Amino acid sequence: MSLSSRVTKLYVSDDCIDSFYLERELFIDELHENFHLDPGSLIQIVSENNEKKSALLYLTADMVKLCSSEKKVTLGEFTPRDKNQLWYFNLLNEEDFKIVVSLGTAGTGKTSIAIAKAIDLYFKQRKTIYLTKPTHMVQDHENQVFGPVPGDVEEKYAPYLGSFEIVLKKVLGSEGSSYLDSMKKKKHLQYIPVEYTRGCTFEDCTFIIDEVQNMTWHELKTVMSRIGENSKLILCGDPYQIDSNMSLEQTGIYNLLTSDTFLASDITTSVTLTKQYRGVIPDLIYHIDKEMKG
Repeated sequence: MSLSSRVTKLYVSDDCIDSFYLERELFIDELHENFHLDPGSLIQIVSENNEKKSALLYLTADMVKLCSSEKKVTLGEFTPRDKNQLWYFNLLNEEDFKIVVSLGTAGTGKTSIAIAKAIDLYFKQRKTIYLTKPTHMVQDHENQVFGPVPGDVEEKYAPYLGSFEIVLKKVLGSEGSSYLDSMKKKKHLQYIPVEYTRGCTFEDCTFIIDEVQNMTWHELKTVMSRIGENSKLILCGDPYQIDSNMSLEQTGIYNLLTSDTFLASDITTSVTLTKQYRGVIPDLIYHIDKEMKG
């Protein structure tokens, strides 16, 4: 089963498209009498008469909503650069979706945009930011603790946090380092190893799990089951970059996204980012890797 976004392309009348731009949202039965998709699904409606006339939509529990335009949906310095990123921005901004999954190769923006959203919620609503990613010890499923490594939790976890630090400083701008130091000192920004989530409840926060493709279902549910009220959980990963001995079908994210319960839930959604903006070399490596894996 593919883990691609739940995107449906529908051909409709010009009047239908115009009504969306006027109303911004409509009840599901106003779009199509035979329309039946789960909440969180993504829709592209295209004019029957003109392929260039279209609109990007998404479903909540009972509404079909029009994506805000590229010029109106921003997160700090970030603005959508393609239609899939536009969906991603809108899904993150939708309060109904408590769990947002973004899949994509390196350079597609999945983690950067997630962190930009977390920073946005921090400054607007003072929501604590928690960041985690599986470590090599977790991936090997042998040594599940940090005990043998010298230092406190942050020192032990530091080698795995470089990517977070780079993005956080980029999002926060020229004063990024001082902001980070202040946020960490006040515990408004915390790095949480997967192993240390047991026994915790994370409320009123934005919780980001990066490189989620390297987690088993047991590890993933260990974290997800501890997300409390008034929180948004963002999962980021690349199904083509599994660094452990698991197959895709053995990963936690595969089990999550193919679950009937996840698909039918009105608090979950997912998007696949397909265009990378890091440079020509990562793009080349991606295609070589995809070719090797058939």
